[in-house]
Amino acid sequence: MASVGNIHVGHVEASPQRMARTRGIIANDSSGALLVSLQAVGSSVVAQDGREAFLPAGNLVVVDTRRPFLRDFPGSFHQNVVAVPIDLLDVPDAYLARVVAQVYQPTHYIGGILASFVGGLAKAAESGACWAGANQHLERGMIDVLTALIAHEGRLDGDVTPTAEETLRLLIRDYIRAHLDRPELSPSMIAAAHHISVRYLHKLFQGEEMTVSRWIHRQRLQACREDLARSDLAGLTVETIAQRWGFASLAHFSRTFRAAYGISPVAWRRVAAA
Repeated sequence: MASVGNIHVGHVEASPQRMARTRGIIANDSSGALLVSLQAVGSSVVAQDGREAFLPAGNLVVVDTRRPFLRDFPGSFHQNVVAVPIDLLDVPDAYLARVVAQVYQPTHYIGGILASFVGGLAKAAESGACWAGANQHLERGMIDVLTALIAHEGRLDGDVTPTAEETLRLLIRDYIRAHLDRPELSPSMIAAAHHISVRYLHKLFQGEEMTVSRWIHRQRLQACREDLARSDLAGLTVETIAQRWGFASLAHFSRTFRAAYGISPVAWRRVAAA
């Protein structure tokens, strides 16, 4: 699969087969992502969380890799697939549970937009037409349209209206993004800004994939990675970019960047500019 920012895009052409993501596989793979699949040719059946969806050509489906699912392809098929890390999506798990294994037809007003985006992204990635400077915008576009679908579909049932805690988590994430450039950003600063205790802040994020501090760190790294790939910021040093996003130490930034992405900031900048 090709990388477009932090998401992965692929086109699959294969003969009839059956694929299962079991609990055993999940136990050995800690990555959590939503797989957004557009059936280009042929058909398939997807089952997850007790739901089963028949997917004819032109239709789209979403599955959550954190939980078991089954995919059955009765004939030869083509599929475009985009994998979006769940920690990039600011939506409650209750919403995600409503969108998996549901068929979204081209006539669905958000599903149709998402299907077109997935198809176009797959073609661009396959042909090599994507370039580093545009990747961050394409990634953001994919995340925004997918989030719109999840937010809309997740609210269809009256019992999934956001709770006060879910709403507060979203507000806190927005606050964090707006203050990533401040080295002093910390759980205590966030708690004070929202008039809650640090203990309650940590409680809010107990059921999430990451702690508050880890999520801040992840967002900073992602922002630096995007800036290092931007041609219009080529005149800025790696240290300047790191400082722009709240990293006080270049050595610490370089170590954690390599640990997260398997490549140094300097090497990533060179690859992105190629």
